[in-house]
Amino acid sequence: MAVKLTHITNVDDLLNALIAKGEDHDDFMDERLPYWADLWHAALALGRYLVTAEVVQPGMTATEIGCGLGLPGIVAGLLGAEVTLTDYLPETLEFLALNWAQNLSQPLRCQLLDWRKPDPSLRAALLLASDVAYEKRSFEYLAQTIKTLSQPGGRIIITEPNREIGKSFIESLAADPHYQIKQIQENIYWNDFYKPVNIIDINRIE
Repeated sequence: MAVKLTHITNVDDLLNALIAKGEDHDDFMDERLPYWADLWHAALALGRYLVTAEVVQPGMTATEIGCGLGLPGIVAGLLGAEVTLTDYLPETLEFLALNWAQNLSQPLRCQLLDWRKPDPSLRAALLLASDVAYEKRSFEYLAQTIKTLSQPGGRIIITEPNREIGKSFIESLAADPHYQIKQIQENIYWNDFYKPVNIIDINRIE
């Protein structure tokens, strides 16, 4: 499967623009860093896994959280899912529209989402998340978002680039009796280097 993806090559410009807003600006105080602008190894791993593991059934609902450039959600859409992509920052969704239109003819469904206030209307049979467990302060909200947006009997797939902090979050999910977890690791090549990425495939058995 071929996906056409546009990404920003100089993320430092976005970071400098954030710093220029000043320490008293809401964006600065909320640490709205432009992580969305990069293409991450974990997103590539998730997109590949959707294809190789035949995860998507045509017509199934899917929601991606922290979608960034939207690669996994776009792959799910190409495989026939009814996808909604979500992120915290409006500029993410503006850029996402370009990538969606380069690959799919159906209208983009996207929504701003604050993990502190997860929207139950976004609940789906398949929940996707790549490289979202990178700040401990967000773990409580991330776990609640995953629980709110996943359907009982549904599937959750998270990819995580083998960080220690990410492992602690996955361990907390594994301790939840409502989740049945299978984990594998893939070496993903991007930007001239390989990175091991953990693929966490979860069945919600509640």
